Amino acid sequence: MKRQILIIKLGALGDVIRTTPLLRILDGEVTWVTSMVALPLLRGNPLITSLLPADVPGFHLQRTYDLVVNLEDDKSSAELASTAATGAIVGPYLNGDGVTYDARGGEWFDMSLSSRYGRIKADLLKLGNRKTYQEMIFSGLGMSFEGEDPVLSLPLRTTPISGLIGIEERAGGVWPTKRWNRYGELAARLRDLGYQTRVFKQRDSVIEYADDIHECEFVICGDTLAMHIALALQKRVVALFTCTSPHEIYGYGRLAKVVSPLLEQYFYRRAYSPEPGDAISTADVLDGFHSLVGQPLGLACANGGMEIDAAH
Repeated sequence: MKRQILIIKLGALGDVIRTTPLLRILDGEVTWVTSMVALPLLRGNPLITSLLPADVPGFHLQRTYDLVVNLEDDKSSAELASTAATGAIVGPYLNGDGVTYDARGGEWFDMSLSSRYGRIKADLLKLGNRKTYQEMIFSGLGMSFEGEDPVLSLPLRTTPISGLIGIEERAGGVWPTKRWNRYGELAARLRDLGYQTRVFKQRDSVIEYADDIHECEFVICGDTLAMHIALALQKRVVALFTCTSPHEIYGYGRLAKVVSPLLEQYFYRRAYSPEPGDAISTADVLDGFHSLVGQPLGLACANGGMEIDAAH
């Protein structure tokens, strides 16, 4: 009988996508517990045996699992991990009335909301971290991350257009400081260079949004869902980092990271501030773009990307 494996990863959507490389190395039948909003990103995935949304009435698991990988911080997910496991648990689980985790998940969860060190030290550890999310999650399972790609099986209908650059100006409400105020100027400069540009708009579904991204050859955005979808769809991406870690993102050799010189000062601040974005010039982002199209203006990074120094 095949080993039964449970993954608990509900959101955010970008985090769901960057968790899918695990599917390439897990030996067994995988059940994935997720959220309704993330369901379209995982539905039809050939490496998932069973897909269950946790946020529907009557949700419950009908079996137990040999291995549970819980990548959420909340108490209800920890309780689910505890009741579902007959074997190992990687990630948070219940210990009495509290949430805890073992050394196997420590590298990632020491920097999380459930950190044993508390929020302030967790954020400092995150600032100092130089490993990618995938490296830490794979390590928690006793495996080495070797650049395994995300696994998406989306019903896309568009065909990529050569030279089309998709621009995502928006950022979510959790991290409003990810917004950058020079996308309009950047688009004009790119058009002067002979490129077509498209600004992404709100869509009724994440699949329609992914279709818009799929139609582009390049994507320029912040550290947002657009970046994760574009990397998973094999696009070349320029991503701006203003308040979150560029080191956690594995770039697969197709990502240019433009990092604000004020990143450390504004690291993990949730209140909006334009300063770290304003410290990135249009020229910085164009340098990142040119590094993707063959001009050696970027610096190779160990985490699969090109880092552009915006501190000038």
